[in-house]
Amino acid sequence: MAELNPQRVRLAARLRALRTAAFPSGNQFAYHIGWGQSKVSKLETGAQRPTEDDVRQWVHATGNGADVEAELLAMAAAARFEYATVRDAVRQGGGIAAWQAQIAALESATTHIAEHQPVMLPGIVQTAAYTRELLALHGGPLTAGASEDEVEALVAGRIRRQEILYQPGRSIQLVIGEAALHDPPGSVETLVGQLDRLVAVAGLASVDLAVLRLGTRMPVLPLSSFTAHDKRVVFVETMTGEQRLDEPDEVAVYVKAFDLLRAAAATGSDAVALIQQVAAQLRGCTPPFTSPAQEG
Repeated sequence: MAELNPQRVRLAARLRALRTAAFPSGNQFAYHIGWGQSKVSKLETGAQRPTEDDVRQWVHATGNGADVEAELLAMAAAARFEYATVRDAVRQGGGIAAWQAQIAALESATTHIAEHQPVMLPGIVQTAAYTRELLALHGGPLTAGASEDEVEALVAGRIRRQEILYQPGRSIQLVIGEAALHDPPGSVETLVGQLDRLVAVAGLASVDLAVLRLGTRMPVLPLSSFTAHDKRVVFVETMTGEQRLDEPDEVAVYVKAFDLLRAAAATGSDAVALIQQVAAQLRGCTPPFTSPAQEG
């Protein structure tokens, strides 16, 4: 989500007001506090969220005391929690199509994407049919009040986002739970077509595909789906929206979790073989697939 949450906007405005009261010039303030002017600008526009140390230095540099410091630290803590709901996106100008455009803009500015999806396939590799059936489920945009036309626009936007798969210099790592290969959001025929698409995508130079087999001992605590962009920002999905995390310590937890999940998963030709085996099973060409855990 590209838009700033209200807490961050209010914090940025408060920082700017304190600075202008003491230093009319941002450049003058940057020199006084010993920072680059770009950092001051980013903090005052909300492009960067201040650390606790940044807040304390800002308060001291502007000649304010403990009461203002406590106020700003509380605002900074509130700004850490950035949660955007699908319902809010539907209500805002541009609707969920604008939301999809924001995601596409973020992805276009990202070199490395690492996504974990335990029970469905990532949007960046979905077929139009799979996306359409997935979004029709309870908890999707229709539940949040979107119209059928808006959902179709969302489907089209998700397909356009996949252009990034073919762009040089991209690294897209996907860890998918095996359950996603077996459970169709709608028809089995759609899922089979989606698995064929997944095999084709796995052959792209930009894509590193891994499948976490059923019965694999989980290397991390139970997780929802999440996506990390350039190891700088993480989006954690819920049924009704997503939370944005950009605190370095929090991001590091998810980056480490992704690495552990990938290390426990089937990769390369093993992942492709598993996908093809499940697809063949769904077509009725082979007996039901037995996971390693079931075999043991």
